[in-house]
Formats: sequence, structure tokens, C-alpha cells
Amino acid sequence: MKEKKIDMHMHTNFSDGELTPEELIKRAIDHGVTTMAITDHDTIKGIESVDKEVPYIKESGIEIWNGVELSAKVPKGRMHILGYGMNLQDPNLQEVMKNLKEISLNSFITMLEQVKRDYHLEITYEDILEVLTREHNIGRPDIARILVKRGYAKTGKEAFQKYLVDVFNKTRPYRKGLSYEECLEAINKSGGVAVLAHPKSLELSEKEFLILLRDMIKKGLKGIEAYHSSHTKEEMAYYEQIAKEYNLLISGGSDYHGKIIKPDIEVGSGKKNNLKIKQLTLVDYLHKK
Repeated sequence: MKEKKIDMHMHTNFSDGELTPEELIKRAIDHGVTTMAITDHDTIKGIESVDKEVPYIKESGIEIWNGVELSAKVPKGRMHILGYGMNLQDPNLQEVMKNLKEISLNSFITMLEQVKRDYHLEITYEDILEVLTREHNIGRPDIARILVKRGYAKTGKEAFQKYLVDVFNKTRPYRKGLSYEECLEAINKSGGVAVLAHPKSLELSEKEFLILLRDMIKKGLKGIEAYHSSHTKEEMAYYEQIAKEYNLLISGGSDYHGKIIKPDIEVGSGKKNNLKIKQLTLVDYLHKK
């Protein structure tokens, strides 16, 4: 019997990942993943395109869950909320996705203009047009790729460190976005399960985090991503304990994007093999829904 290996957090080229949904699924299968979710940023186009009846998927026996990762507007840090098992045809969810595509486009232009202004970089109309003509949701990694292509950074990681972290924080007040209440509502209304992604990225003190968490639970949060590539063993244990204390479902995943943006993270095993997920209460719950 094949040993269970679970990865509930991965991205395709419909958001800021590098692989197509088909390539990502094949990679997951090759790396021994038996249960997975496609959780693209602010879009469900990737998971919508997957045909679970194609031979290589069916024969592998891999379990693929509908997923999404919604970005919530917060005053500091980054808040992402994962949704699992939604009805992808839900009209409200479809409308939210449409609005998010427009928001991501506006954010892209705002941050790109800030980069050009602050660092006096030459970015051509052709560079921008190449991004705008793609099907995927646009984000900071697209700016990073432009900067690498133009020679302003050697890697996507360097582009973030050198330019994009600062620009993200500087443009934060002017960019539109959904509140976490709106994100939770969109997931819950479509029959999904809402999970707080990589809580470390919130950049809050323990007291601030627990106050926020309690409010999010009141508004419909059902789980927390305790296991994530960016978490240390101690942090994973802490979030696991928090989940138990607040009766939250536990989730986890690599947050795989590909070799350009996050080169040290692999499907199913995370960062330097720091993930070995064999069971999640989230998956158990999804099976019972």
C-alpha cells in the first residue's frame, strides 16, 4: 500500500506558479503525493481546467481537491486565506473571481509604476504587454520576471529583496483588495472550507494574532495551515497546538511555485524536506462533507 503524502498548497501558471496544472499534477505524482490541492492566488481558472478523468491522473489514484488562495487587505504583513472544496460554479464565487482579476491588474500597474519611479528602471511597453496578454492572474512575480529579463536582478528572489518588498509596502495604502470578512464569506457561501494560510506571514505578536484569530473564527474561519515550508518545527508545533485549542482543522502544504520564484521549495516535501505530511484533519473533514 502506497504511503500517504499530502500537499494542500500549490500554484500553477494560472497565478504565479511556473507549471501548467497538468505539469504540476504530474510532478506531484512523480514525487509521491497521493492527496493534493491546486490553490492559485485569487483565481480558480487553473483547477477549473483540470480533467480528473485523463488516464495518467486516474491511473495514479491521486486525489485532487478544488482550492484557491485569496489575498486579504491588511495594514501590515500578508494575509492569505485558503479555500477548499468549493463549488466552482457558484455565481457569487465567480463574481468574486472576476473582481479579483481587476484588482490584481490595478495592483500590478500601481507597483510597476512605483518600481520605475523609485529606481529609474527602463521597462518597455512590450514587457508589460507580454504579461497582460497571458491568461493567469497577475502579481508581483510577473514584475520580478520582467526585472530579471531586463537584467535588473539575477533571480526572482533577488528582485523581491532588492525592489518588490519595499514597493509592496509603499503602495499598500493605495491598492484595492478584499477584507478577510469578504474572503471568508466567498469561500463559505460556495460550500468551501476557509483556512488561514501560513499565519507567520501576518507579522503579528502572539496577542495580536490570537485577537485576530478569534474574530476570524466568528466570521467563518474553519482551519489553520500549521504545516508550511516557511515554518520552523517549533512554529509548526505552536500552530498545531493553537488549532487544537480553538477547535480548528489543520492543513499544510509546500506552497510550491517552481524553480524561479521559490527554487528551494519542492512539491510534497517543502523546504529542504521540512514537510512530511501523512494526515490532515482538513482532508478527513473534506471526505465527510
